[in-house]
Amino acid sequence: MANIEPQIKPNGLNQRQLIDLLYMIVYSIKGICAKMDADDIAGTTYEALCYTAIFNGHIEDSRGNSIINQVTAKEDRFFIVSPQGMSEGALNECLYQIFDMVETMTEQIDADDATTSTYEALIYTAIYLWIVENCKGSALGNGSVYYFRPGGTFNQDQLVDLLYAIVDSIETLTEKLDTDAKPAGTDYEALWYTATILMRIENSKGSVVGNTPTWAP
Repeated sequence: MANIEPQIKPNGLNQRQLIDLLYMIVYSIKGICAKMDADDIAGTTYEALCYTAIFNGHIEDSRGNSIINQVTAKEDRFFIVSPQGMSEGALNECLYQIFDMVETMTEQIDADDATTSTYEALIYTAIYLWIVENCKGSALGNGSVYYFRPGGTFNQDQLVDLLYAIVDSIETLTEKLDTDAKPAGTDYEALWYTATILMRIENSKGSVVGNTPTWAP
């Protein structure tokens, strides 16, 4: 029987689930970028500019799947997340890089004029309502809901709400890519949300986003 209960809740978040979700999110972003390059939305630089130039870490999930990329000029910000452990500094850096990848990708889609030029406004500005600061003091995000910073104390409710928002942004992005005239492909949501984000996340307001796991959580 499919498990329709949320795997991540404000009062229920363990490290294994968190690492698995971070892997799914980064893997999804990479896949969306590669598909936009293949569909030739306007050029073929999405994966290079929005993933390879930004993601600077190694994430291994609980089933042995891994994703790794190293940005040579940012070696001091390289992080490792694995079932063996994850520091708060690594989590903070991973969140910062997710913000950076999504903002860069949506800005580029707008610049390439994928029909409407509202991707950044709808997917990044309207959804990423937290601030994340990296170890170098650079900050990304919008609003003042909560401030994630190196050395700070992580509020679990805020972290779960942020994870919910990130997954929501992937669903919103892939739905919009499917319905807009560009790119030519129409299966972004099926491939990079429905088939990739295989967890359900419940936020502090009781809303649930994500998909049913295909394994026993």
